[in-house]
Amino acid sequence: MKDNGVICPMPFIQFSTTSAGQYQACCIAKPVGGFEHSAYNFENTSPMEFFNSKHMKTLRHDMARGVKSKVFKKTCHNCIEQEKLYGKSKRLDALSHHIHGNLISDIQIETIANSKDVDLEPKEIDHLKMKVFGNVCNLRCITCSPGASSRLAVELKKYGKYKGSTLINSYKTVDKDKLYADLDIICPVIREFEIVGGEPLMMNDALEMIEWMISKGYSKTLEFRIITNATITNIEFFNLMKYFKRATFIVSLDGVGKKDEYIRNGTIWEEKIECIKNMLYSEIDVSWSNTIQLLNIGYLDEIYDFVEGLRNEFPNKKINPAHMNNLLTYPKKFRATNVPVNIANKYLDNYINKKFDCINTHRNTLQKSIINNEFMSAMKEYKYFDEKRGTCLLDEWPEFENYYSLVGQQI
Repeated sequence: MKDNGVICPMPFIQFSTTSAGQYQACCIAKPVGGFEHSAYNFENTSPMEFFNSKHMKTLRHDMARGVKSKVFKKTCHNCIEQEKLYGKSKRLDALSHHIHGNLISDIQIETIANSKDVDLEPKEIDHLKMKVFGNVCNLRCITCSPGASSRLAVELKKYGKYKGSTLINSYKTVDKDKLYADLDIICPVIREFEIVGGEPLMMNDALEMIEWMISKGYSKTLEFRIITNATITNIEFFNLMKYFKRATFIVSLDGVGKKDEYIRNGTIWEEKIECIKNMLYSEIDVSWSNTIQLLNIGYLDEIYDFVEGLRNEFPNKKINPAHMNNLLTYPKKFRATNVPVNIANKYLDNYINKKFDCINTHRNTLQKSIINNEFMSAMKEYKYFDEKRGTCLLDEWPEFENYYSLVGQQI
């Protein structure tokens, strides 16, 4: 699949859902009609109906022609912003991926470019990402939202900053007969099945779907993945992983030690390390999700060194390197591009002679840094939660003191 400035493998080979059961063209795509009024959800549409819906066909048709249509701009807004900010995106990563970029042939792309009404078959789906089990989570990450964390939703509701439901679980209301009928078509032919939260290791409903895949024999040919905060050792969940062709737990890691505890509030670092080791003892592969943001853009070498240390400690276990290619786009105030110039220069000095994945991208990000209203908005948010949670940003990031102290004053 060749880059025409618009095309992305994702809508051709997979689809995703939000924690509220809304379908997405990929895990960061905007649902049709938005997150509040999605036109396609688990209550009115089955998985295969969405994959070959008018929206998906139109999006694929526009992408195949290289047209930056309204559908493309609305659906793929996150990648458009990422490429503008960082010169990287999920779209570009997918194009370069040794699997994703080669699954759809040039002949198929040409056929889709010539017609708005081309159905794709399940055999052409590579992977499926399900967030259908809701937002149950035990952490209150600084960059998260109530739709992805029940604990954050409860906290924000308490302080009058959120009015929606604190607990979301669309799996409770879905037509399971219809859902599993489509999964019966999809699971025998796809490579990978992923469950995303919230926190999957807290989701008992997810066990029902996993046990179903095992009972049907689909697990023998499936690679199974979850994204986890690695704060819970769920032995029942761990034990089921041996039935899959391969099981990978993607650990959210945004800092080392107290920095990770601050960014991913509710984490206890020592317990997180113990949980990761329990995954390895259970013969589960471990990978990493690092959200590059304002608070860790200057400390990525610490994340890299931690992961490499773990790889050296467990040379016979499958531990993937930290690729650190997930650049935060929203909320805007927490973007890595908001680091003030004087602090960005210190971070750049620290990175001289350092080597880790995507370091040139992160150097370029720091070189773009300027102080702006978004940065001070972030300082205000950190200080707000510090006062509510009894934390202090400056304990780990003293370089922000001059700006942090201005919050609440006339600037």
